Order: sequence, then C-alpha cells, then structure tokens
Amino acid sequence: MKSPDHQLGYRLKAARIAKNLTQEKLAEAIDVSATYIAEIENKRTIPSAAVLISLCRYLNVSIDDIIFQTESDSAKSITRLLSECSEKQLQFIQAMIETMLQVGLHE
Repeated sequence: MKSPDHQLGYRLKAARIAKNLTQEKLAEAIDVSATYIAEIENKRTIPSAAVLISLCRYLNVSIDDIIFQTESDSAKSITRLLSECSEKQLQFIQAMIETMLQVGLHE
C-alpha cells in the first residue's frame, strides 16, 4: 500500500496550476522559497503541517483532498468551473442536470 502522501506533490502542483500560479508566486504568498515548492511538487520533501495548511488555505483546497484525493479529478474540475458561474448560470445548470436525471440520461 502506498503512503497517503505518495502523490501529495502532484496534487499540490495541479492545484497551483489550476489557480494559474507560478511556483515563485505561491512561495511568496506563503513565505517559503520557490525551491522548497519545487521540492514538494517533485516529491523530494514533504511539507511540514504548518506549510501544508498554508498551501491548502492559499490554494483553496482541503487537506484531505491533497493527502488522500477524496474527490475525483472530474468532480474537482466541475467544482472549479461552477465556482466561476453566475447565479443565473448555476440555476440553468441545475435545471439541466435535474432534467437529464429525470429522463434517464445518467446511465
């Protein structure tokens, strides 16, 4: 069995890229070096609990998702897209999903 942190660096990198941040900008934001961010992303080091909390807060991701990948990549992508929608767009999307489920397109 792989340790929970096996892909921690990969998940942090994906979260950083999803926010259109460079390693340098992220490092500056949480007061660490860009080299340290690179070492985490390339699995050469595991961040301390304090740094992991700072990273997750700044990237707006849960620690569980980063450590254990509790949410699928598809769900994360959809969540990210939905967060960019207006209230009217969200209502339209909700109605589409409800209709799709009612007519049996979920199979």
